Amino acid sequence: MSAKREFLIQPAKRFLADVKNNRYMLWCLVVRDFKSRYTGSFIGFFWAVIQPIVTVITYTFVFSFVLKVRLGPAAGSQNFVLWLLCGLSPWLFFSENLIRSVGILSENKNLITKSLFPSELLPFSILLSNLVNHLIMGVIIVIAVLIYQKNITLLFFYFPVYLFFLSLASLGISWLISSINVYVKDIGQIIIVLINLWFFYTPIVYEPSMVPANMQFFLKLNPMYFVVDGYRLAFLGLEHPQWKGMLVVGVTSVFITILGALVFKRLKLDFAELL
Repeated sequence: MSAKREFLIQPAKRFLADVKNNRYMLWCLVVRDFKSRYTGSFIGFFWAVIQPIVTVITYTFVFSFVLKVRLGPAAGSQNFVLWLLCGLSPWLFFSENLIRSVGILSENKNLITKSLFPSELLPFSILLSNLVNHLIMGVIIVIAVLIYQKNITLLFFYFPVYLFFLSLASLGISWLISSINVYVKDIGQIIIVLINLWFFYTPIVYEPSMVPANMQFFLKLNPMYFVVDGYRLAFLGLEHPQWKGMLVVGVTSVFITILGALVFKRLKLDFAELL
């Protein structure tokens, strides 16, 4: 068992060490990506603030005023906008990472085919660039909570824990799908479909208590269920942490990161030829 563990973990550790050794290049890629998104636009960086606000307003209007979704007794007197905002925040970060990373290798084929470029940095740079937007949205949530609830509880310190695990899982999946997409071009379309289905599989716009009791088991097979729950715990202080859920998120994220690193390391050998 020990030899098998070493066989799986050591290549992943070397792969992650290569990422660390190229951290300056990674930083340059992050800056390049962030600038390419906002440089040249009329209001530039402020789009990073406006976009999440518009997204939340849109979802709030659709689900609160059009579909008239209401929180059940389990949420108490919780404000629906805050509750929705805390659920949307991790989901938008996660889904944006997947959507943008799936084709990132093809988009940068000139870098990969003409030099010994560490292509594993490309999905990572997307993650870090999106992380800036995500942290801005986090500030917006804190401001909204202070306006409506007047205070942030000490449970807020669970936020960086869940964010770390969410980032790990996002990175692992990004490595996985971006490398497979070089071989199977349908991956991009498949990811779009899966993300749409996954959104409604995750209790973002509805309470978990609304799901029938005999379906609760399947709901909790979804790691994003616990991430969304963790964000609401951290920002709204709704309840004490679910240690079992945190363990599920932690173990799943580490496993996905190792798997993504191993698959990417193996498949990258033929990137230059296939791209």
